[in-house]
Order: sequence, then C-alpha cells, then structure tokens
Amino acid sequence: MRVHGAPFSGVFLYFTFFLNSMESQSLSSSASFKNVIHGTDPFVMIRRDAEEEVQVFTGTQRLCHSLAEIQQNNSVSSAGGIETVCAIPFAQVRERGYEVHTENEPIRCIDIARQTRLNLEDVLGSLPSDRIELKNGIQFDMSPEEYGQVIRSIIDDEIGQGEGANFVVANTGRGTIVEMSRAKALGIYRSLLQAEHGSYMTFIFFDGQKYLIGASPERHLTVQKREVTMNPISGTLRKKQNQPVTKEELLKFLRDDKEILELFMVLDEELKMMSQMCERGGTIGGPLLKNMSRLIHTEYLLRGRSPLPVVDLLRTSMFAPTVTGSPVGNACRVLHEYEPGSRGYYSGAFALFGRDADGKGNLDSAIMIRTAEIDADGALTVRAGATLVRDSDPESEVKETQAKLGALLGSILDPTRKMSVPTDTQLLSDPEIRQVLEERNCHLSRYFLEDQEGVDNTLEAVQGKTITIIDNEDDFCHTLKHMMTSMGAKVHVVSFQKYDCASDDAELVVVGPGPGDPNNEDDPKMQKLRSVVRELRRSGKKFLAVCLGHQILSRELGMEVARQKTPSQGIRKNINLFGERQLVGFYNTFSARRQKEIPGVQMSYDRKSQHVHALRGDQFASFQFHPESVLTENGFRILGQTLTRLLAGSCEGCAERFGDPCDS
Repeated sequence: MRVHGAPFSGVFLYFTFFLNSMESQSLSSSASFKNVIHGTDPFVMIRRDAEEEVQVFTGTQRLCHSLAEIQQNNSVSSAGGIETVCAIPFAQVRERGYEVHTENEPIRCIDIARQTRLNLEDVLGSLPSDRIELKNGIQFDMSPEEYGQVIRSIIDDEIGQGEGANFVVANTGRGTIVEMSRAKALGIYRSLLQAEHGSYMTFIFFDGQKYLIGASPERHLTVQKREVTMNPISGTLRKKQNQPVTKEELLKFLRDDKEILELFMVLDEELKMMSQMCERGGTIGGPLLKNMSRLIHTEYLLRGRSPLPVVDLLRTSMFAPTVTGSPVGNACRVLHEYEPGSRGYYSGAFALFGRDADGKGNLDSAIMIRTAEIDADGALTVRAGATLVRDSDPESEVKETQAKLGALLGSILDPTRKMSVPTDTQLLSDPEIRQVLEERNCHLSRYFLEDQEGVDNTLEAVQGKTITIIDNEDDFCHTLKHMMTSMGAKVHVVSFQKYDCASDDAELVVVGPGPGDPNNEDDPKMQKLRSVVRELRRSGKKFLAVCLGHQILSRELGMEVARQKTPSQGIRKNINLFGERQLVGFYNTFSARRQKEIPGVQMSYDRKSQHVHALRGDQFASFQFHPESVLTENGFRILGQTLTRLLAGSCEGCAERFGDPCDS
C-alpha cells in the first residue's frame, strides 16, 4: 500500500456515479421534494461533505432482518442511480458471530422510486423551521460521573488485562419531542444543514415509522467498480465556542502521542478488514484533517480492489473499530458487558445501494454517528462514545462525547444558536501543519506505504509452501495471510476451536495473536493453545508464534509471563532484534521475562526490563510485537526473513531480497 500526496482539508472524492445519475432540478419542478414536504411517503435527503446540492429520494418501505435480504430495486435503470437506501442497526454485527444486545431492530430499507438533486440554498429556504420543545429535556442513561467510572473500569479491567487495545463505549440520551410531526423532523434537518459542515453525509431518513437524522463525519465503506474505500477517523480536537483554533493549539494536538497512536490503532484495524476484502492490497492516503463545526479530526483513506459482492464486503466491514474498538470481536464482547442495552442504529451503517453503467453493484455508506433516532410519536434517542486507550483520561473522554453531540443537540434544542467559528482553511494548509502530518508516516510499515500493485514479492523459500494460520480472535491473522500470500505462500486461516494438529499437513503453522490472559488455566482458548504448541514441538513441524502465540510458547519453554505495569497496547518501540535495530509495534499487556538461557533458543530481549521481544530455534520463531502491524517499519522484511529461515533452513537470499543480512 502507498500513501498518496493527499489534500489536507479533509475533502474527499466520492461516488460520482450517484451524482451523475441525477440531474439538478428546481424546487418547482421536483415532485420528489414536494412529496417530502407535504406527503406521507418514505423519503431520504442527503448532503455530501461541502456540496452545494442535496440529493432527494422517495420510495417504499421494506424491512429486512439479514444483509442477504437486501435485494436491489430493479425498477431503476442499469444506467446508474440509487436503488435502495438502508439503515442497518448495530445489532447486525451478529452476522459475524459477535455478541451484541438487540431489540430485534430491522434493517430499514427504502426502495427508491424517484430521485433528484436540488440546490442547497433553495432547500434551506423551503424547509420548515418549527420550534422544537422537549418534554423534560435529554436524560442520559449514565451521568457524567457514572460514565467516567465505566471508562476507568474498561481501562483498568479490559485494556489492563490484555483484552484489547482500545474500546468505544457509548452513552445514551433519551427525550420526547412534544407534538412530533414531519415538519419538526425537517426543521431539525434544516438546522443541522446550517449548523454542521465537513460531514461525509448529512442526512434525514424516514421510512414511515422512524426518523434518522444525522451528520456523520465518517465514511463506512464505499464500493464502486470493484474499488473498495474505507476511511478510519480518530483523534479529536475540541474547538472553543466562538473562538478560532490557533496554530499553536492545532500543532499541539497533532503532536500528541495519544492522538497519533489512537489513529494508528484504528488504521491497523481497518487494514485487517481490507486484507480480507482485497487480497492484492491497495493504497493509504493521508493523514488528513477533517474540519467540522465543533471538532477537528485526523483520518486516513484506504483504497483497494475486490471482486466480492457488495453485501459480502459490507458484512466483512461490520463494524468500524472507531465505534467498537480492537480487536473487533472482543470489543463487541466488552460492549455487550458494559453497555446496558441495544445501540439501536447508532454506529451501524447508513447505506446506499446502486449499480454502475455496466450493471455492477455499487455501495456508499456512512457510519451512523452524530445521529438522532426519532419515532413517529416523538421518542428521541441520541448516542455518542469516545475511543478509550491505555492512557485515556476519563474526564476528558466524557467531555469529548459531549462535544460530539454538540451540533446535533444544538440543532434540536437551540437551532438559532451560533456554532463554533470554523477553522481558517489557510491554517489547515499551512506548510508547518502539512509537514507535521506528513511526518507521521515516516516510520510506518514500508509494505503498506508503498504501492504493491505489480510488485513481485515472491520469495523462493516461501513460494508454493502451505501455511496454516490459527485465528485466536484477532483479525491480524488476515493481515499476516495477506503478506504471506504476496510472498507466494498458500495460506489457510482456521479458528483455534477448529484447529487439529493431527490432520493439518501444512508445511508451517502460525500460532496467531489474540486477546486474553495466557496464564488463565481455566480459559478453554489458552488450554487449546498450550496443547497445540506442545504438539507442534513434539511433531517437529516448523511454526511461527505471534503475540499471544509467543506468550504461550514462552510459557511452554519455562519462562515467566507476567502482566506489565503499563500495557504496551498500540505503541512503537525501537528494539534490538537479534543484533539489528528495528522500530516495531506492540499490542500486548502480558510479556515473557528472560530469566536464564534456554539451550537451543536465541532470545531478543530488553536488557533493562528483561522483557522478551522475540525467540528463535531450529524449529520455531516467535514475536511479541506484530510484524504485520502498520507500526512495524520493516515488518514485511522481518516476516520474510523469518519464513525463509524456517522453511529453507537458512537466510540465504535474504540480503538480496530485503537489503540487510540476517543475524544468524
């Protein structure tokens, strides 16, 4: 993957096929808009980013309960256009086998009958502006103090126990709009159009039963002519009311290690998804700045190519780490434990299905954050969450969630309130600001930063070899597969529950990374992995162990594996890797400690803490760090050298392929 020389305004290119399929009309000639204002039928309105036009759709409602049921509406010609607009609830993540609270929310679909584009100013001038009154205001499920306590528990008991690198736990606010009507919903949307800027989509969706009104900053997934695009956003600078952001404030934010690593972690997580969707990889664009009314975010743009159907791609991408955490599977377990009930449509996907001129399926979708759910009787629900990492400050995270809902709640409660002063666009393009952003990529993985299209990465020792990767509940296993496949290997990923040493005839096995406490004798996963490592050692089969796998191997070799005082979740360290300095990425809470020499085993370890970074013997190799992480600068080379040594019995040819010789 490669970083493009990307813009820094946060303005993205997006689906031209959706726009080209519709010609702009005047309000007087738009039957769709008249139906929106005065009718009762389902409708959708969308403004994209800073566009001066609004897309208007009308159609018929349909409820689905699985992604497979979303049949595209063939009434639209194959020349393009939107066929179906869907609001997909967060509970749909159960299709990936993850734990989730649910109230049996359906996938709400509107099959489109009419669609057009209208001038933004004309729309604003025609939408109603009815006053909104809330009965008893907004009441949150958790007070700021209670929410702060939950944040502290997650940092201490989940991140601190090795259950993940970051988590996003939401707080829910509820209220009731007095004398709710279609006009009041449109009035809220009008206020949001005026108040917010920089959103990926500012939308209102009504299927006859429920309104969804939001200004989402974040693309979920886009698929056009087999090109797949994702957009991880993380890192937040809160603006002061009615005060412009200064250059000093912006530079301080951009140099904040917590904010930097927070974005890198979600980038790693979405690269895991891209590795499953796009076997040949793609490109990374950014980092970019997204400037909104109350906040500034940092973000990346990921692109790749895939032959898979859009529904399969959508399922694989559920749901973004920016609204769950990482690894996603275990993050869903944590959300199920700490959140008191269903998320409804919050953090799900607002998805537009269509076709291109060749009849191929297309998709554009935004993450449903900064979104209000309003029932026809006026019941109002809003939700927001903050990304929690090992050094998060609970008080600051509480304030961040409040800021994220600011524009939305302002549009409901006080639509005439003046919003924060937008950041000067000249500041966003300031040479020093650009340089600080560009410097973020200086030591990221060369493999992901460089365009791999057409590059021959095959290794003679690896080409044609069969490799099994044991999936221990972390999709990093798919990033490993992606890298090994590009080296020429034939790679198969299998869940730890289903792995059977006796029937596996692969030439090399990878005991992959995953969450959990390697010392937990009662954990079935740890019991299984200890059994697997023992059998691999007994059989003589070559194997590689990564992170959790490395910890299990270290225990089997007689080393102590202990919880670190400070978790190394999503951080970079410069280590001595068998005589060579390497900048590598760690995602671990537990670490093996060197206590004595072990015959036949070489150790790479920290001389001060005695923490073991890597092991190697004639039969095996292991890493506590992640060579597959974007945080590991030379991860592809390190992995290639290791596989060559294991599969060929030497590092012959490594220097020619990777530049530096191995330290054998």
